[in-house]
Amino acid sequence: MWVFVINLDRDRDRLTRMIAECNRVGLAFERFAAVDGRHLEADLRDQFFDGDTPHEAGFTPGEIGCYASHLRLHRLLEDSDSEFALILEDDVQLSDDLVATIEAAVSAVGDWDIIRLSNATKSVVQPIAPLGNGRELVRYWTVPNGTGAYLINRTGAIKFAESIEKRTLPVDEDMRRPWRFGLNTYGVLPPPVEPDVFGASQIDTMGRDRKLSARARFKDAAPARDAAAQFRYRLEQFGARGYVRAHLRSLMASIVKRVRGRKAAAALYRL
Repeated sequence: MWVFVINLDRDRDRLTRMIAECNRVGLAFERFAAVDGRHLEADLRDQFFDGDTPHEAGFTPGEIGCYASHLRLHRLLEDSDSEFALILEDDVQLSDDLVATIEAAVSAVGDWDIIRLSNATKSVVQPIAPLGNGRELVRYWTVPNGTGAYLINRTGAIKFAESIEKRTLPVDEDMRRPWRFGLNTYGVLPPPVEPDVFGASQIDTMGRDRKLSARARFKDAAPARDAAAQFRYRLEQFGARGYVRAHLRSLMASIVKRVRGRKAAAALYRL
C-alpha cells in the first residue's frame, strides 16, 4: 500500500509526530511536501485561476494549497502502477487497528473508489459489512467534511483529477459531492483516524473563516445546483426502497436534533 503524509515544509514538529504515529501502527510512508497555494505550478494553476483571478473569489491561499496537494497526489497515483493509496494529513491520530481495518475494508467490497477513514457522520448511513473491533463499512446519505485520512484507488484518482477543469470549492467540499465526479464512496465507522488533533488546521491559520458555512462562502456550494444529480446518486447507491427509508430517517433525525440535540439524533443515523 502506497502511503503519503501531506506536510508543510515549516511543520517539522508535525512530521516528527507523524513518523512516531505511523511507526506505532506499522505504516511506512512517503512525505509529500504540501503545495503553497500562492505559488502553483502551471499544470495546477489553471485549475484554480483564470490569469491572476481565482475561479472562486472565496478561496484562501491555504485552501488552494490544500486542494492542490491532494490533487497532485491523485495525479501521482494516476500515473503509477499502484492500485490504491492511503492519504493522510499531518494533524491526525491513528488507531492501533488502522492497518487491519484497511485490509478488511478493501476486502469487503470491490467497487469502491474512496474509503473515508476520518470524520464521524452527521447523517444517515447504510451498513455494508462488519470490519472487526466494532467498526463497519458504510455508505453515506451525506458524506462528511474533512480529508484527514482516506483510501483512494487509481480509478477514483483519475475520476477526481479529470472530471472537472475548474475547482470552485475546497477539496473536502468537492469530495463530499461524489456525484460530481462519479465516485463510489464508502466510509468506516467509528472512524479509525481522528482528524484535527491540534484544534486548528493550517487552513484555519491561513485565513479560512470557519464561522461561515461553505454555502455562505461559495456560490458553487448551493444545494439547488446539485439537487438532481444528488437524487440520482442516492437512488443508485441506496436503491429505491433504501432511498425512501434513508430519506425518512434523515428527516426524523433532523427533527430530533432540533428538539433533543445532536447526540439523540445520532441514534437514528444507522439504517
